[in-house]
Amino acid sequence: MSKTSARTLDSQQLLSALLAFIVMSTVGGLLVSGFAVPFVGAASVISKASREFFEDLPDDFKVLEPSQVSVLRAADGTEIAQFYAENRIVVPLKDISKNVRNAVIAVEDQRFYQHEGVDPTGMLRALASNAAGADRQGASTLTQQYVRNVLVEAGIRSGDPAKIRAATEPTTARKLREIKYALTLEKTLPDAKNQILEGYLNIAAFSPSTYGVEASAQHYFSHSAKEMTIAEAALLAGLTNAPGAYDPVSYPDLAKDRMNWVLQKMLDNEFIDQAQYDEAVATQVSDILNVTNHVGGCASAGSAAYFCDYVVGEIQNSELFGKTATERNQLLLRGGLQITTTLDLRKQKAADDTIANYVPIGDPSNVKGAIVAVEPGTGKIQAMAQNTSYGTDSSDPSVSQISYSADYKHGGIENNGFQPGSSFKPFVLAQWYQMGRSGYETMNTDPTTFPAANWNISCSEDTFVEQWKVGNANPGEGGTHSVVQSTAMSINVAYAKMIQQMDICAVTSLAAKMGMTKADGNPIDPRPSITLGTMNVPPLNMANAYATFAAHGVYCKPIAINKVTDHSGTEMAVPSADCSQVMDQTAADRVALTLTHVFGGQGTAKNHGLAGRPAAGKTGTTEEMDNAWFVGFTPQLSTAVWMGHSEGTKPMNGQYIGGRYYATMYGSDAPAPMWKQFMDTSLAGTGAEPFTQVSLGAGQPAQPSGGNAKNTSGQFPGLTGDAGAQTAQAPQAATADQPGTVAQADADLPAGQLPGSAPTAASRKEFTTSLSPAGSGGAVATGPAGGNG
Repeated sequence: MSKTSARTLDSQQLLSALLAFIVMSTVGGLLVSGFAVPFVGAASVISKASREFFEDLPDDFKVLEPSQVSVLRAADGTEIAQFYAENRIVVPLKDISKNVRNAVIAVEDQRFYQHEGVDPTGMLRALASNAAGADRQGASTLTQQYVRNVLVEAGIRSGDPAKIRAATEPTTARKLREIKYALTLEKTLPDAKNQILEGYLNIAAFSPSTYGVEASAQHYFSHSAKEMTIAEAALLAGLTNAPGAYDPVSYPDLAKDRMNWVLQKMLDNEFIDQAQYDEAVATQVSDILNVTNHVGGCASAGSAAYFCDYVVGEIQNSELFGKTATERNQLLLRGGLQITTTLDLRKQKAADDTIANYVPIGDPSNVKGAIVAVEPGTGKIQAMAQNTSYGTDSSDPSVSQISYSADYKHGGIENNGFQPGSSFKPFVLAQWYQMGRSGYETMNTDPTTFPAANWNISCSEDTFVEQWKVGNANPGEGGTHSVVQSTAMSINVAYAKMIQQMDICAVTSLAAKMGMTKADGNPIDPRPSITLGTMNVPPLNMANAYATFAAHGVYCKPIAINKVTDHSGTEMAVPSADCSQVMDQTAADRVALTLTHVFGGQGTAKNHGLAGRPAAGKTGTTEEMDNAWFVGFTPQLSTAVWMGHSEGTKPMNGQYIGGRYYATMYGSDAPAPMWKQFMDTSLAGTGAEPFTQVSLGAGQPAQPSGGNAKNTSGQFPGLTGDAGAQTAQAPQAATADQPGTVAQADADLPAGQLPGSAPTAASRKEFTTSLSPAGSGGAVATGPAGGNG
């Protein structure tokens, strides 16, 4: 932003001002002292009046950068979306075709390079032409028009209607002020003519929806202003007088007439020769139009729209981008920001494809699904997908602006997410290990009634808990089990007994340090039932909290922005991940290692381990099967998958979803295989990284039994209390059809046998269903029966 300084006007400028003042006085009917006397006798009076008037006018004209488009990009630089109040792309004069410059000068200000901001000759010519009834001609120079546009822009940006009126009102006072600014501007700018021409070509409207020649060229011709031909330049230059009236898309005949008029002006002023004129005049508007309509905002971001909306929320909520919400919004819409985000387009496509495979947009079930992925150790959000189209059509359930992955302030649902069910258990497990307890401790896991009593809830005065009956989803989960076994099998009673031995506030405090909070940022309410995931939490928070386990106890706030530069290319500060160690490293590594057993022989996700690499994770299902989750990670990537009904609790079992029939809907039924598909695709081509091997505490050490370690006995290898021989074999690639996966019906199978199903006697109890009804065209699902797993 530059600012002109007050200088004494030289004699030539004073003469120009005097003539302009006379012309304007005549046009405006303004009477000044001495105007009624003969002109010769009044000259000195007018000169004195003009000088005094001009000296009283302000000359502190500020040359503002015009509003510019802000561009949102993926991590690799690919454009995702644009944001603007005015669709304008500012470019230097060297990147604007000389054809455009000449066309604009020919039609707007033929003496641009001869005058010094005001052109009395042009004013008198316009006055004579208008008085004679010929085509009306404007009297303002390009410099004056530039001044007017800048003043209007300043009024718009300040939100001051009075400033806008002052810049456009049809009064002599406004015109004289404009003249003073134009004279001063031409005298003070170091490269006045080029700077003014560049400024005008970037700020003026050249279409009903675009500003400046670059955005307008991209709109009408789908190429840059640097590449514009003579015909294109004439078409564009003819629009500035009335962009809506001469819009070539809506009014091609009027636009053609205007274009020919500009070409004649270019010929008359020797900017083109006769041959060039003849060729351009013969060009039809339809021959040069190649319209590209740019839609601003996240609606243009396609499947990345919800991630885009998250970034917008980040900018609008961070004081790094302005002290007030209004300032931050203005910066986004007018500041010409270049925003490079954390979005990995390959992972985004993997998420989109997975969603489409399992719960596509517009599925008749109206079940919703979301996938969100975060990089451990950085907090970078790398993918965010869901099975709705971004929009505001409330009558269409497949259209929504609400993000199912994000919290409320980043575009999520008002109640801040969904109940996670047993996928919350790892936070209780984390506190268990923080206390120095062992993963091999055993307990009786038969259904238990906890009597009404005061629990250890140090952060609350309300410590009394009514009688609490806790059962398991599967009768076979009773007996004696270790903590590791109880985690893999998702045994509710075990986790109720574990949290009974803790200060529940320590659990909620640790969870809060990992981003698991209520919508207002406060810790979740400390009640025993949190161990079963009875609070609401967004999927992003789940993925990011699990990333803490993958990162050895280091928590990073989720971030969506890598870098921002302003219109001048200056880098701005962006929200930080603020990574910090929030839990003991060994405890975090123990949680990660324990969660690898979820993919083991009796684990709730035993068929959904990753191909050729270790992984850890946890299923989650709420009581009525209205929410189903899988959250899991490798050292490189942490991902949450959620399925449910966004509008409220509604069971998902007993229906077709994505063309498959689900008798039940546990986290293992659809979310776990979705997680596997996404992770296998996203991590393909990257090296497998191991988890840190640590002792899980006192007792017999556990051997890794992740998704790629085959367990021939169907039990957990190396765990205290396990029966039978324990054999852990080398990792092998997972196959496409494994027990518990969903497969298309196979006509060659024996009667009653389900496709893709080969359960062992030692495996967890499976549910079975009959084949899909005749003529349904559906598929059959198999999967482990069980509770919140």
